[in-house]
Amino acid sequence: MSKKIWVTSVMIILAGLTLPACGAKSTATSHTPQPTTITKPKISPLTVSELRHNESLTYAAIIYFAIHHTKLPRWQEVADMRAGWQVEIYPHQNRRKYLVWPDQHITSAQKNLAPNWFTLKGQQVIYDSFIVHSFRKDQTATTTLPKIVKQLNHDHAEKKVRHMPHNLAVVNHTK
Repeated sequence: MSKKIWVTSVMIILAGLTLPACGAKSTATSHTPQPTTITKPKISPLTVSELRHNESLTYAAIIYFAIHHTKLPRWQEVADMRAGWQVEIYPHQNRRKYLVWPDQHITSAQKNLAPNWFTLKGQQVIYDSFIVHSFRKDQTATTTLPKIVKQLNHDHAEKKVRHMPHNLAVVNHTK
């Protein structure tokens, strides 16, 4: 084979390979990056009905409200969300009195000072706080479960409050 024929053959082959690539439209689809939107799962608001059906959740909502929305300073003693709470229930004037201790694992030996407590009368919540080293009357605050629910939903605290029962121990002395 002569050199001229060989060069011509190579050029024809190369031309045949490059012509379709130059003139053909790309069949590959181009991908335009879309902005990624991360949607948080919608957390359902708390309801009074939900609290009525879940005592631990009710206690959690009452405690959260006391820590963040009452002007009773001693309720800050139970503000440690990691340590949790112990709620002791005692009979009190034909109702129940709910003592709230800091730390779900608190021992009897550690219960030296009168704790904060609350009582329920229908949907009314009455907070009480003993004033340390004072002969004055206890501090009190009053609200209702619907007001607590409305405030906690307004605070977007539903998830936090629903998690609180995991760090809550209940000791019932009324049974």
